[in-house]
Amino acid sequence: MKIALVTTFNKKLYEYYAHRFIATYCWPFDCYIYHEGWTPKIQYDLPHIKYRDINETNPELKAFIHRNLSRNIDSQYDKDIVPTTDYKMDAIRFCYKIFAKTHLMLDCDYDYVFWVDADIVFKKTITEQEVINKFLPQDQSISFIDRPSYYSECGFVGYNLTKPATKRFIYNLREHYTKDLLFQEREWHDSYVWDCVRKKWLIGEPQYNLAPTIRKVGNPWPDTPMSEYADHLKGKKRKDAGVMLK
Repeated sequence: MKIALVTTFNKKLYEYYAHRFIATYCWPFDCYIYHEGWTPKIQYDLPHIKYRDINETNPELKAFIHRNLSRNIDSQYDKDIVPTTDYKMDAIRFCYKIFAKTHLMLDCDYDYVFWVDADIVFKKTITEQEVINKFLPQDQSISFIDRPSYYSECGFVGYNLTKPATKRFIYNLREHYTKDLLFQEREWHDSYVWDCVRKKWLIGEPQYNLAPTIRKVGNPWPDTPMSEYADHLKGKKRKDAGVMLK
C-alpha cells in the first residue's frame, strides 16, 4: 500500500505556523508541500518531504484567482494572514487547498492520499496498518470529520484512490473551481463546497466518519483517532500559542 500526505502554504504561513509542521513531521510517508515559489531553508533530515510550486503545476489556479477577484470581495488573497472579512464567501483564500490536492491525486500512483492542514503538528510516528485500521478502512471511499449540524471539518481528509468513485469525486471537486461551479452554492469556502460535491458524487458510497461522537463542534480533533498522533492547531489562539488548547 502506497500512502502520501499533501498540504500547501506560502512563506507568511510558514513563518506563522507551518514551520512546526515541517519540524515535527515524522510519518514514514511521502508528504507533498505545494508552495508559491518559495521553500523554507530547513536543517532537518526529511527525505519524505517533496516540494511542488503550485503556480507552475496548476496554471488553472492563477486563472481562477484573476477571473474571480472582482466577484470574491471577501477574499484574503494577498492580504493579512488572519482573516477579517466573511470567510464563508472567501473562495480565493481556500482554493489553494483544492488545487493542490486534486492536482496530486488525479495523477499519482498512491493508494491513499490524506489532505492535512499545515497548522497540524505531529506527535508520534505511525504505521501503514494503523492508518488503515484507524484512519481509512480499505472498504471505505473517503474518511473525514463529519459535523452533521455544520459543514465538515476538512483539516484532515483521507482519499482511497483504489475506488473509482473516489477518483470521480476528486475530478468533479476540481471542476467546481476550473468551471466556477462553486459560485452556485450558498457558501464558497472549501469545506462547504467539498460537502456539496461529496453529497452529489459519493451517494451510496461507504464513507468513514473519523469523529462519530463530537463534544465540541468547533474543536472536534480531540474526538478523532488522529489526536493520538498529531494536534490540529485550528484557530488563531492555538496557532499563536503553538500548542493544542482546550
